[in-house]
Amino acid sequence: MSRVADVDPALISRIADWLIGRQAGDGSWQGVEGFHETSITGLTERVPVTAWIVWGLADAGYADHAATQAGASFLREHLSEAENAYDLAMVANALVAVDIKTGGITDATEAVLARLAGMAQRDGEAAFWEAGRETYMGGYGISGQLEVTASAALALLRAGRQPELANAALTYLVRSKDSFGTWETTSATVMALKAFVESVRSGAEDVDATVVITVDGGRERSLRVTPETFDVVQSIVYEDLPLGRDMAIGIAVEGEGNLMYQVTASGYLPWDRVPAYPELLPAGELVTIDVAYDRTELAVDDTVEVSVAVRMQMPEGVAEQAIIDLGLPPGFTVETEDLARLVARFQDLPEDYPDAQVKRFELTGRQIILYVRNLSGAQPLTFSYRLRANFPLVAQTPASTAYDYYNPSTAAGAAPLTLTVVGE
Repeated sequence: MSRVADVDPALISRIADWLIGRQAGDGSWQGVEGFHETSITGLTERVPVTAWIVWGLADAGYADHAATQAGASFLREHLSEAENAYDLAMVANALVAVDIKTGGITDATEAVLARLAGMAQRDGEAAFWEAGRETYMGGYGISGQLEVTASAALALLRAGRQPELANAALTYLVRSKDSFGTWETTSATVMALKAFVESVRSGAEDVDATVVITVDGGRERSLRVTPETFDVVQSIVYEDLPLGRDMAIGIAVEGEGNLMYQVTASGYLPWDRVPAYPELLPAGELVTIDVAYDRTELAVDDTVEVSVAVRMQMPEGVAEQAIIDLGLPPGFTVETEDLARLVARFQDLPEDYPDAQVKRFELTGRQIILYVRNLSGAQPLTFSYRLRANFPLVAQTPASTAYDYYNPSTAAGAAPLTLTVVGE
């Protein structure tokens, strides 16, 4: 963070001292059972924890410190314990971070990178890695795959090894970026951005090119990329494109440099037509959300009670961190004391409480966001809250959704409905 913001150097020193003071005699570190408050395996294993800490210390300027060197030696001696791609990618990044600052890539690090490369899976011009377990941030499924692919690409790029494979991993990440410019979860997005930043450090600063975009050979628009703007995202937006037919997007580059691009499209579909497009619905109905209003017609200053039920459909399934996004209709205010009582209901629970817990809530102009822990298939989460009508109107509520924060493809939605508020 100190590269882009003011950070007290003493803070970094205190963190390093704290970590170094907890190193075992063999050079390893071991996590504390339950520190992540999840059932994720591997959090207390010495190799992945040591890799995280060695990586952090090396990048913080402690690569040649005796503790960091001892940690790196431990990793080299216990490479066989990194059995999955996620753990191996962490070890690779740790050893690369140490090596590039203390003399160059060692034979042991070369072996790790080669083994990591051997785990890659090809998809045409792209390459990706399966994580093999949940990540430290709780990612699994596609989000875990994105996180480990970005981590593997970062290690290869920093080491200057396997450039073709690293570029194939970057291709996979480019293809996987969503329309918001992110990669499903915060941790996957951070790792992807680190990989892309590393990829542009050599050569991209020399970019000097004009990019021309066309639609069906017309509607030409252009932008310029220079050494001053090479790391700035530039967007060209075409609105009101015709529906129901293919269109050719032309991208021509004149000048020097190797650029990345993404083409996305978005549109709106009436809710009554959604059943005709099953490909737009979440696959498998792994989670469900039901939102019911006790009435849809009321007067100004009346309240309506909203009941919510969210359930994981897999009996053994658990979303360690879930988000419930409740659409807030225009012209209504939330009776926040209801939500405050809901959060209070889950405070001071025993550590082994097995069911879902609402930890906090946030309000925006169009939604109520609830942060939920331990949403499971064993017991649904049910609650209610009130909305107060402020003005006479006819309004449609925004849709409501529920999803696993660390695997957003596990999601469900509840269709909006229309509310009528009459004057006094």
